[in-house]
Parts: sequence; structure tokens; C-alpha cells
Amino acid sequence: MSRVSSLARYSLWQFRDFVFERGVAILIIGFLWGYVLIEPLRRSMGPAWNGPQGTTVFGIALQVSSAIVSLSVLIALHGIVSSDRKLGYYRFFFSKPVNHVLYYTQLFFVYMVGVVASMLVLSLLLHTVLPTFSIPNFLLYTVLVYVAMGGIGFFLSVATRYDWLTLAAVWLGARMLRGLYGPRNDWRSKLVEVLPPVHKLDAVANSLIGTGTAHATDVLWLFGYGALFFALGLVALRWGSLAD
Repeated sequence: MSRVSSLARYSLWQFRDFVFERGVAILIIGFLWGYVLIEPLRRSMGPAWNGPQGTTVFGIALQVSSAIVSLSVLIALHGIVSSDRKLGYYRFFFSKPVNHVLYYTQLFFVYMVGVVASMLVLSLLLHTVLPTFSIPNFLLYTVLVYVAMGGIGFFLSVATRYDWLTLAAVWLGARMLRGLYGPRNDWRSKLVEVLPPVHKLDAVANSLIGTGTAHATDVLWLFGYGALFFALGLVALRWGSLAD
């Protein structure tokens, strides 16, 4: 019990580290990206800006906000395990009787809280200029993408030193390969089915952020794929070595 309580106290330090090392960057990049893309359009449209859901305005805001979520998860998961190995911090963290698997499991979920909190701040800002934008729906989408994309990123951070680059390549590469070979009825179309289901993100973003609902199979496919790779990352941590 004492080990569990000691590990729980680490969460405050983990969250503090997230805020200063990742959260500030997420907020700045997210705000600037959203401002550059949305503010000129809002000014040019005037009163027509506050259109209902389903309009071009809402569609643009949805695309921008969903892209910011993916970028934020990429920033948050960068080096979540690999940095400690490369810099040798694991020797300090685990010099005391702390279970390293539980430590990184907790870190993953602390970072999820940090990403959701960051998206809450940004969505509150967007809601002030676009009242039809739903904050709760956007946060639901954030949690889904964090698990779907973050689970893969966690596994890659355990398996490789260059996790963020590999995650970006996997995420973008899966979208490109599915778009290129998915429609073909041959062995390549079957092979790309094992890639991350990023092709479902656009439809899920449109429905989940817009209405708060989405096809259950799409949500389960995204959530399950990320959860599977997160579990594989924990297995690799359990039976592997943190030392390079």
C-alpha cells in the first residue's frame, strides 16, 4: 500500500512536468494555429460567422480543432519512455522500490488528463467565437484520439528511441497507404487492414464533435487498436530492459 501511495504522489510531479514541458507548448501552438486559420475567416464573414452546425464555417473549425488534437497527442507522447532511457533518468526514478510498469502506466494517464485540460482551454476560447462548437463533444473526441494514437505512441516509445518520428510516420503513412491500396481488391488491400485505422478519424471527428455520436464500430476499432498497443507497450516494459 505504501508503494501505491508513493506512486500516486508522483502524479503531481508528473502533471507539473507535463504543464511546463508539454502543456505550454500545446497551448501556444494550438492557439496560434487556430488563430491563424480561423480568425481571418471570422473577420471576413462578419455576422454570418455564427452559423449552425453543418455549415462551411463549422466544418472548418471542426477540421482545425481535430488536427490540433492529433498534434497535441504527438507532442504529449514524445519521449514518454524513450527520453528516460536515452538520458538515463530511469536510474534515478527507479533507485527506490517503484514499479516501473505502474509508473509509466500512471504517466500515460496523467498526460491524458493534461491533454484534455489543454483542449478544454482551447475549446473554451473557440466556443467564445463560435457558440455552436460543443466543448463536451470535443473533449470526448480528444480522449478517443489520445487512446487511439497515444497507445501506439506509447508502444513505440518503449520499442524505439525515435518514437515521435516513428509515430508521425506510422500515423501519416497508414492514412496514405490505406487511401492508395485500400480500395483495391487484391492482397495489398488486405495487408493495409492491419495498419492503424486512421481512415476512420475524419468520419468520427465530424460525427462525434458535431453531434456527440459516432458509429460504434468505428469508435471501438480506434479505441481497441490504441488500447492493444498500449497493452503491448506495458508487456514490453515488463519483460524488457529500460537500459539501452
